Amino acid sequence: MKRTRTVLRGGAVLAVATLFTAVGPVPYATARADRPESISITVQSVSPSTPSPTQHQAPLTVTLTLTNRTATDLANVSVLGERGDPIATQNALDASLADPAPPTSSGLPIPAHPVVTIDLAAGTSKTVSFATTTSTVDDGKGVCLCHAGAIYPLFFSAHTLVDGVDNRLGVTATYLPVFYEKPQPVRVSWVWPLLERPHRFLDETVFSDDELAASVAGGRLDRALAVVEGVDHRIPLTLLIDPELLDELEVMANKPYTVQSADGTNTPGTGQAAASAWLDRLRTVLVAHPNVEVRLTPYADPDVEALTQRRLSWSSRMPAAMSTRVEAALAGRPLDSTLAWPVTGAISRPALHRLYRHGVRTLVLNAGAVTTTPAEEAAPSGLGRLLLRGQDVIAALTSAAIEKYAGKSISKSGEGSAAIPPLVAELAVRVAQQPDVEHAVTITAPRYADPDITAAVRTIDETSRSTFARPISLSAAVQVQGSLVPTGYRRLARVPASATAKQSAASEAAFVAEPEMRVVRSLLDTATDTSAAALVATLPDAIQRGESSAWRQPGASGAADEYAGLLTDEFSRLDNGVHIVKPTSNSYTLASNNAPLPITVTNDLPYAVHVRIQVGTILPGFTTQDVGLQSIEANQTRTINIPATTERSGRIQIVAVLHAPNRAPLGDPVIMTVRSTALGIIGVVITVVAGVVLALALLVRVLRRLRRRRMPGPPGNAVRVGEPEPVA
Repeated sequence: MKRTRTVLRGGAVLAVATLFTAVGPVPYATARADRPESISITVQSVSPSTPSPTQHQAPLTVTLTLTNRTATDLANVSVLGERGDPIATQNALDASLADPAPPTSSGLPIPAHPVVTIDLAAGTSKTVSFATTTSTVDDGKGVCLCHAGAIYPLFFSAHTLVDGVDNRLGVTATYLPVFYEKPQPVRVSWVWPLLERPHRFLDETVFSDDELAASVAGGRLDRALAVVEGVDHRIPLTLLIDPELLDELEVMANKPYTVQSADGTNTPGTGQAAASAWLDRLRTVLVAHPNVEVRLTPYADPDVEALTQRRLSWSSRMPAAMSTRVEAALAGRPLDSTLAWPVTGAISRPALHRLYRHGVRTLVLNAGAVTTTPAEEAAPSGLGRLLLRGQDVIAALTSAAIEKYAGKSISKSGEGSAAIPPLVAELAVRVAQQPDVEHAVTITAPRYADPDITAAVRTIDETSRSTFARPISLSAAVQVQGSLVPTGYRRLARVPASATAKQSAASEAAFVAEPEMRVVRSLLDTATDTSAAALVATLPDAIQRGESSAWRQPGASGAADEYAGLLTDEFSRLDNGVHIVKPTSNSYTLASNNAPLPITVTNDLPYAVHVRIQVGTILPGFTTQDVGLQSIEANQTRTINIPATTERSGRIQIVAVLHAPNRAPLGDPVIMTVRSTALGIIGVVITVVAGVVLALALLVRVLRRLRRRRMPGPPGNAVRVGEPEPVA
């Protein structure tokens, strides 16, 4: 009995499929969907993705993966296809991509050869091939490409019959661009980044970790380079590479390098062979494929917009040793830094001015980073002209929709080739709207892409070469005299505050460290101490590594925190490495009014330094003289006698401050007490006056006594004044 029910159910489903093919689809509006999206459907590939129009039946195969999202086994699931109304405008394509709902009445059924019917156990997936044909003849045998210059949406849905009622359990859409006549092509330029976060701090041979070795040996950078190797050499990719990455790999390949452990010990690195092999592969590509262009970021790829907002600088000039190694890595290619790709996709005018001074002539920006013209083209231009001090700067403007689908099709964790049809449709709609205009489109891979090699190679190929697309190098596309760049000028839009508001810990530490670098240059004796000179030469590199855009990438926060700690600790060590030593009793006793004040300074740094000492007090009666610059050797303590003048006795509170030669304070002020036992001018005056007064008083008393002794006494019978007369 059970077998009979199964046979009957299968027959019913086959009948529905036959009915769909013969007279059209079951109207979706009337189909029951009690469990919508019980089955998810993913388009894995469409082959060919851009069919050539012909009156003959040409094969078309759509590979679909169906997944049962329920806890119930589903038997006899039929997959039905339908062609929607042709799309010829960007607005219509946007609406379809936003809501890929099949038409309710105007759709044309797509017959499958053979009919696709499968069983799906609970929670399982199956991949099926929906085989059909295309032609320009509406004969009901396949997909009718009945309209010239349009994009055809194709819908695929999963159905079951329950008690004679059709249930649609899932639906998906894909797109098929078709052009009868050869249009003006879309000229596609691909920018492929080879970027990585820094893995070094100060020493060029000491790495913070060995993750770069893993990345070039089967990891992300290995796959990124494999895509470059796999793309047809006739497609002129533009590689955007960070020189810091190449320098790190050259050091790994050619020098004994070490990896610093958490406890501070260094262990030998393991990536020498992997780094050497990766660099050899890169050089092979560059030698064999001259169409591949190389553009360099400033080393460590600094976040130029955030730096400009904070009025900080960066360097585009590599250190000499780095420059030599990067030239070797690029097999003699010129070191070209004329292309910039701000990490936020937007740039302010002050930052643009600074980039221009660094030699940048082309920018890769989001389309929203520039203002639209009052009469914007039906299909927005992929290139824009910016005016800067009478000079042209060309902006390659990326489309948000194109970038989204490119990322989905390229990334190992994305949709793979399933995202290629909507990506191709985004390119094709420009031609559908303006078939007589040659359009330019720049596509970038995600900045730190971890690609699916096969899907990425196919994506680049199918977007670059089709019935309506042609590849072009970005440098050729942006030529000022070329026809692809509009003659009008665009304005830069305001950079959103959120674009640079939140920075990584490494960037924040670098922002603080850059102004402190001026103090370090002033403090250290680089003229006579070679180790100090070497440190001053490497600290700017460490700061620029902290300013890298790469710290923004997801998953880099832990490494950014570690780098911030290294940078902060290093400048704290330098700032606090030279200090004034407090006396044991926290006071000095001066025996005279011009006794020198001894200040003891300790230099705990392994470098010779120059310092200034400033001593002051808020009370009158104590002054010191400036003794000028004082030199203190590495790891030495020195007592410096400061000429002082005391004009009062007792305790006087003073403040001693240590300065770098550029007057920047070093460490915290030191508060001490000076006890003076000497008399000052006021004390001397008081003492002299008191002595004079005392002497005068004594003199008066002596004179009085002498005068009394010289006076004669009264006669015997005389009556003394004041005495009573005798009685008779």
